[in-house]
Amino acid sequence: MATSLSVKSDPVEIKRLSELRSALLDGIKKCGEVAFSVADQTLRKTILALEQQSSQYLNEINAQIEALGGKPKDIVSRQNLALHFTEEKNKSKTNLEKQALKICNKIESSVINLYCKMLKEPFENDGIKKMIQYQMNGIMRTTLQLKLLSKFLHNQ
Repeated sequence: MATSLSVKSDPVEIKRLSELRSALLDGIKKCGEVAFSVADQTLRKTILALEQQSSQYLNEINAQIEALGGKPKDIVSRQNLALHFTEEKNKSKTNLEKQALKICNKIESSVINLYCKMLKEPFENDGIKKMIQYQMNGIMRTTLQLKLLSKFLHNQ
């Protein structure tokens, strides 16, 4: 006889995680919009690392939502985004590095604020809270690297 693991569906936790999923998805799209237009290769790679990290966290959150009984969301395909990047690349490159940093700062503030807000709220599942904490730490670390790199490049 096979036993099935039943996970209690918590609509509040699903809603919180869905908000975070949306914020990360928005961040991924914004990083992608500027990454391939940035002239400096190191800065571009750092932006792409933030995008990749956010994609991994998005997948983890998606899995948690599904485990809680919520509906998973399709993740945007890199191929579809690459087409958009090629079109964007042909546009004006005036101060794209500054624009990239502004967008990433905006992503950081919105996503980090949401993580902080979520950490202050109670969760029945301690594992979800731990996941939120390590994801927030990871995003903060990567955006700090981006800021430091940008400042270094600006001062050269």
